[in-house]
Amino acid sequence: MKKVLIYGDSNVWGDNFLTGTRIPDQNQWPIILEGLLGNHYKILQEGLPGRLAGNEEIEKKFKNGKESFLSTFRTNAPVEHIIIMLGTNDLQIKYNKSTNQIIQDLLWYYQIIFEEFQNEENQKKFFVNCLMPKFLFVLPANFDYIENAKLIFNKESEIKRQQIIKYFKENQENFDILELNNIPLFNDGLHLNFEGHQILAHEVERFFNHE
Repeated sequence: MKKVLIYGDSNVWGDNFLTGTRIPDQNQWPIILEGLLGNHYKILQEGLPGRLAGNEEIEKKFKNGKESFLSTFRTNAPVEHIIIMLGTNDLQIKYNKSTNQIIQDLLWYYQIIFEEFQNEENQKKFFVNCLMPKFLFVLPANFDYIENAKLIFNKESEIKRQQIIKYFKENQENFDILELNNIPLFNDGLHLNFEGHQILAHEVERFFNHE
């Protein structure tokens, strides 16, 4: 059985804007994905609301993605696949991050695993057959910066999102990417609704079809 580590934010966790709670397990895209992939895959769902790709959160440091990633990887290792779904929270107005900062923070996840892979002892212990996991970056999805989420994002946030997508599309030598521009959202203009989770699960499934 192949293992897939999904490390992300509230859209991996399954935030339900309608109730202020978590959507039912069976409606979360990582669990839907596991059903689509069948018995040959085990999904390791590591989502946290508010998680950043970087480490800019001062008051709630547990939301800093870099701080907990390596321990999360080692806890779940070895895995054949790693899916990173981060970057949206970094685009919030309050963090005032540049496009390049966010890009470098996202690339760090591949780089830190590659560094781990260079150690022979780590290869044997934390990597399947001493091979690098396959990486998929689910890039920041569309959000409603015009109306429903305008207190969180602005037009500049969207410009940066498009710049991030452009960079990854032009520099995807060592990993796959998934671009989401029209994914259905709850009325908060930020979180995937039930249909959005279904669509994302099927989109991600495509990357496993060739195995």
